[in-house]
Amino acid sequence: MTEVAQRPEAEGETARGIARRVVAHENFVIGMVLVGLVAALGGVSRGATLTPSNVANVLLQSSVRGVVAIGQAFVILTANIDLSVAGVGVMAMMMGGAMMTTQWQNILGYSAPLALVIPVMLVVGGGWGSLNGVLVSRLGIPSLIATFGVWQLGYGAAYYVTNGTALMELPENLAAVGSLPAAPIIFFSVGAAAYIVLNHTGFGRNVYAVGGNPVSAFLSGINVRRTYFYVFIISGVLAGLGGLLFLSRGMAASIEALRGLELDSIAACAIGGISLFGGRGNIVGVILGSIIIGVITNAISVMHMGHAARYIIKGAIIIGAVAADIIRRERRR
Repeated sequence: MTEVAQRPEAEGETARGIARRVVAHENFVIGMVLVGLVAALGGVSRGATLTPSNVANVLLQSSVRGVVAIGQAFVILTANIDLSVAGVGVMAMMMGGAMMTTQWQNILGYSAPLALVIPVMLVVGGGWGSLNGVLVSRLGIPSLIATFGVWQLGYGAAYYVTNGTALMELPENLAAVGSLPAAPIIFFSVGAAAYIVLNHTGFGRNVYAVGGNPVSAFLSGINVRRTYFYVFIISGVLAGLGGLLFLSRGMAASIEALRGLELDSIAACAIGGISLFGGRGNIVGVILGSIIIGVITNAISVMHMGHAARYIIKGAIIIGAVAADIIRRERRR
């Protein structure tokens, strides 16, 4: 009888314990912000942002931004930053397009198969990322300066490959990569892989340790320079993948295509709880942050608010997220 009488109370305690853990989770607030934002914008737009086609558009936009933001998160977790993602993504996109197009800009003389072009685009992204890694880890150039320079180099190289002209007439099978359901599947798969790497591997622990305190990490035997080098390669590869998704979604490529991607990726990380001071944050938050940016960007477009509102809102988001992070850090001291 005692067991029967105590069981409901034990179950109640378990339910309350689970509820507390859910509410206390670092991503709970971000998730609630996303839900509230979707509901509020749906009401303001009289349901225009909640139509199936509009939701699909948000997912597709978020996939490009989210893949790049995940790579950016690896860099920011080490207390660095990668401003080159737009230039790297454009270079990979223009290189891939120039290999597949049937226009005169084709650099091979024939339209290369997609199975060859995809690895080339990822390698191009990784190559530019390794350049960032060398500049930061070996030459000691601050990441802000190094990646800004590589950003410009990427745009210049992309311009050189195509003479600044847009690329069209791409193979039809390319469209499947950047459409539903492939693009979101790629996005969430990259997110799952990044989560496993950061939470269940030695390299992931090194990333957090280096971002938290590089001196202590070095004294504990972690190769800080190597960690810096690898996170920039990861960011470069995912920037190349973002370029692929954008290319396949629009079936066209231009030099201006990914303008502002560096701001979007940083904003997604900041909203998702990645500390810009390094060492704190998680990939689930970055995924949610990327979707939040997608929802806001889409709503601005649907409600015809213009580019000014887009940049003002994103700038305010970044400043607000960094300010909140600074306040949290001060309270912990």
